[in-house]
Amino acid sequence: MESKELKELRRLANESRNPDASIELILALSRAGAREEAVSRCRRLVRGEVRPEVLETAARFLFEHKELESARECFEHLAATQDGRALPYYYLGRIHERMGDHLVAAEMHERAIEVEPDNAECYYRYGVTLAHRERRDDAERYYRRAIALDQGHARAYTNLGCLLDMRGNGNAAIELFRKALEHDPHSAEAHYNLGALYGEAGSHDRAIREFMHAIRLQPESVEANFNLGVAQFGQGDLAGAEESFRKVLKLDGSHQSAQFLIGMVYYRKGLYTRAIKVLQQALKQDTENASILYHIGVCYNRMDQPGKAIPPLKRVTELTPDDGRAYYYLGVVYDKSGMPDEARASYRAADTRFQGGSAPNAA
Repeated sequence: MESKELKELRRLANESRNPDASIELILALSRAGAREEAVSRCRRLVRGEVRPEVLETAARFLFEHKELESARECFEHLAATQDGRALPYYYLGRIHERMGDHLVAAEMHERAIEVEPDNAECYYRYGVTLAHRERRDDAERYYRRAIALDQGHARAYTNLGCLLDMRGNGNAAIELFRKALEHDPHSAEAHYNLGALYGEAGSHDRAIREFMHAIRLQPESVEANFNLGVAQFGQGDLAGAEESFRKVLKLDGSHQSAQFLIGMVYYRKGLYTRAIKVLQQALKQDTENASILYHIGVCYNRMDQPGKAIPPLKRVTELTPDDGRAYYYLGVVYDKSGMPDEARASYRAADTRFQGGSAPNAA
């Protein structure tokens, strides 16, 4: 049932034909979840003559709702009538980025900078376009220019940090992500990236804190929930890890890595029957995954079912012939199965790969 406010806005828009009333109705419909009607009304509105302020609001609305062609037409009209403003070119650049036309996007961003050379957001957005085109040196230059113009531009710090991380400069990246959070503590992206770097460095406690911050800000983030689970797993919090991986599967039922790691949680707990069941489900999505096959084989071995362990472990040796662990455990299960010749051959193959070292424990 519509609210009184919405009914009144609908009456005013329909009776007055006033563009201001129409745009208010469009925004109210969107807030109420009536996206289709809101977009339809917005498209009809911009077909007529409306003031630049109303057209700009409508264009932004269409852009935010991914109605790119309609938004493009609006911003092109604004660019033609307001040549001294960067905003139309800024949005045209973003629209062409999303359409995959990066050359035109670059032209629009360059035009936006030409019109407003002190606008930090224009430099930042052009940096994003350049990064998408793998022009990372140029992207870095524009991110740094954005920061020079606006030392509180959190997204520029975050994106620059990502570039430096890709170059292997993790310490500098961490400092940039921290700087981003100084200016915007609600940046889920900065928290996530900081957590990822802490996780890579083995600082699981710090990684967990950052991922939890990111999830509070963006609860539906598959990446943040998954990486939280990885950090919890690394820390030994198996119950927390399982909960995180199950949330990932609720958000993305086809997430094979989350399925695999739930199996690994059961493996670590010694619940081998449950581990096998989950790992076999993960294997259906990737039948040639050597890691899944290996752990299924080791589970069967630890359940004292060596005959069932042989096929998956043998397949691992075919898929990854340099994996000494697989040969070692294949030798173990051949031994248990009363196949000494095969066992000796597997142990020799393992020794060759370990170069005379001892076989490591299973993960």
